[in-house]
Amino acid sequence: MTQHVEVLQDYHDAPGARWQPAVGVETTRLLGESSLPDDARDRIRIQSVDVLSRCVPPSERDVSTGLVVGYVQSGKTLSFTTVIALARDNNIPLVILLAGTKRNLHAQTSERLSRDLKVERPGGLSPWAKLEDPAVDKAGQVAQYIKQMTGTGVPEKFRRTTVITVMKNPVQLGKVRALLEALPQHDVELSDVPVLIVDDEADQAGLNAAVAADDTTATYQSIINLRGALPWHTYLMYTATPQAPLLINLVDTLSPDFVRVLEAGAGYTGGRYFFVDNKERFVRRLSHQAVDEALSSSIDEPPVELKSALASFFIALAQRGGAETVSMLVHPSHTVSLQQTYGGFVHALRTAWLTLLQDGGPDRDALVDEWLQPAYDDLVGGGDELRPFEDLLGEMPFWLGDTQVRVVNAETPADSDISWNASSGWVLVGGNKLDRGFTVEGLTTTYMPRRIGGGQVDTVQQRARFFGYKASYGALCRAWLSGPTAEAFERYVEHEERLRGELQTVAAEGKNLKDWKRQMLLDPAYKPTRRAVIDLPYFHDRIRGDAWVSLGRLPAAGASNRGLVQQVVDKHASGFEVVTADPRDDRKHRRALVPMSEVVAMLADWRCQPDDQVLVNQAALLLTARLDADEGLTADVYLMDGFAERLRSPSEQTGLLTFQQGRSPNGPYPGDAHFFTDGVTAVQLHNVRVKGTDTTLVGLSIRVPAALAGGVLVQA
Repeated sequence: MTQHVEVLQDYHDAPGARWQPAVGVETTRLLGESSLPDDARDRIRIQSVDVLSRCVPPSERDVSTGLVVGYVQSGKTLSFTTVIALARDNNIPLVILLAGTKRNLHAQTSERLSRDLKVERPGGLSPWAKLEDPAVDKAGQVAQYIKQMTGTGVPEKFRRTTVITVMKNPVQLGKVRALLEALPQHDVELSDVPVLIVDDEADQAGLNAAVAADDTTATYQSIINLRGALPWHTYLMYTATPQAPLLINLVDTLSPDFVRVLEAGAGYTGGRYFFVDNKERFVRRLSHQAVDEALSSSIDEPPVELKSALASFFIALAQRGGAETVSMLVHPSHTVSLQQTYGGFVHALRTAWLTLLQDGGPDRDALVDEWLQPAYDDLVGGGDELRPFEDLLGEMPFWLGDTQVRVVNAETPADSDISWNASSGWVLVGGNKLDRGFTVEGLTTTYMPRRIGGGQVDTVQQRARFFGYKASYGALCRAWLSGPTAEAFERYVEHEERLRGELQTVAAEGKNLKDWKRQMLLDPAYKPTRRAVIDLPYFHDRIRGDAWVSLGRLPAAGASNRGLVQQVVDKHASGFEVVTADPRDDRKHRRALVPMSEVVAMLADWRCQPDDQVLVNQAALLLTARLDADEGLTADVYLMDGFAERLRSPSEQTGLLTFQQGRSPNGPYPGDAHFFTDGVTAVQLHNVRVKGTDTTLVGLSIRVPAALAGGVLVQA
């Protein structure tokens, strides 16, 4: 039987594509049976074809590593599930999915994969053979599936793609490797088998966290060993926080060769929605005192902010409940003891409030006046159209009675015990087990006094379980966060968007990701990721506002920036005017107002010594980002002394040149540093000859106004 296939033209001969996958029965079925609108199906289909087209072709023996970047809670699981279905349509016989370091997350991902791929079908015939954490005794079974998939004369209904799901821990990974190495005993040579490996949440656990000690972690080594057993495969890394994979050593086996950036669908609510456009409505900042009290090991009564959050949740539940799940997340700390304490608080409050609402009396009135009515008023003030308060209040006992409270941590049952359809409302209390990759259905209210710890922005971002497709009820969502945590989320928005833009450019140009010089907008107050995995030298600094940055090193061999300066001068020849504020008669500066885009283009091509190059790259990246936000930005470009030659001597101590002339000791000249306009970026160009030599160079000094300042990370 021949499968119906659709060959897409969207990415035919697209930059970075190695082959053209065909969309067949399984991909069409998967997307067709989803509840997504047509435009969303098309988007996922096209993105999935593009991802697989960058992978090793099923006709070409090779090994490659890819990186797929999405947003938190934006549908990455459906993306890689579609890629897996597409692999089946293109006769790839074996897929291995690395999913989760904790049993609850692994179970959630594995169960969803089974559901979406429709592994179990009527009649017992399925195009899928799925094994979860298999051991070597399954080798014969897997070999049989592979031979049926790759052999000739096998009816289509009996051809199965094998999907192995495995936790990211050394024991389970070792078992799968042993299974693979046993396949030749069953007449399957792995050199003849194209394999797709998908690593979900790839920046977690699998990377080498012992690189600084010149050692390897057990999980990392297990992944390397697994890949070593497969001479023909693509290792596809999925994550919303790619900082760690981008900052490992470029020769590392897990350093990605290519990248694809996923776009979120309509209705997605992420960092920009919650922390830029609607932060005043969404965020309730906890004071330092409130955080200290909330995290105290001796806490013996629920914080008032927890009560406010719980009241907001019950109002939202009464408003939305019934048609879909509504949930609340309580994330106090990583410590199990505190999680248990908060689980007790929520249980006690729900029980007490339910009793008060049922029994009536003055205590009921106090509950309504102190907690429920203010929560309702806050949600109404956020712009949502709520039913009348009295109507919601009348139903409130039923909603409280239908709410389940569950503590999810290392000492409680796994999340597979959570049946979301069993209740209309859920309150989950936990820590790390409810972080990365875990989906809290219908999450509306979050109480998270947890501190940001080491300030790793990728870790903080992964706690944003409140992101997702929530446009229909976004006005009901609230989060109680510490001030530093809220600020970290706010800062992350710009960082994320800039990084995604850089990676999109790499993908669109079809470049090898290893050739891209790592650069990110990020305040030095935050770390891009955990230091233990970083093995790529970089500079991470803040370009301070209202301060001069000057290059002072002799030019690199063969470097000449005069042509770049001449282009600007020629283009704006009529715009350069004498700076009348220069009190000197013999020489005067000239200044022109130049579009920031031209300044950025000049900086992008500027060449100098490595340490100075870092400064130039940092300035270029920062100003590019500011230009993206405001296309009308300009800069004052100064030709110092009208670009007449200036003599400069290197410092005997440092060897650096000082381009800017200081204040005249006996005259009215205030010094070069005084020539700028408040609120406008200033670029000073100096024509310099090194005293006693024939060496000439163009000196560069930049002053960024405070409103445009920011932190920048650039690869060394």
